[in-house]
Amino acid sequence: MGDVIGREVEIEIPASTATVAGLRRLLAEHFPAAAGALGEARLRACIADAMVNDSHSIAGVERVEFFPPLSGG
Repeated sequence: MGDVIGREVEIEIPASTATVAGLRRLLAEHFPAAAGALGEARLRACIADAMVNDSHSIAGVERVEFFPPLSGG
């Protein structure tokens, strides 16, 4: 997804959408080519070294990172 959005992007999040799900929707609007990946439940959001769910509030959060699923062997 980094090749579509970039490694880092700054975006203003309205208070009414200040959740991980709201951020996913906002990013999908700004970067339509990434909409499919952003909609994947397997794409995990991380805040302060903790994985969080889509209902997690991001009000006041400065950094949200998204990680694709990893496979190991």
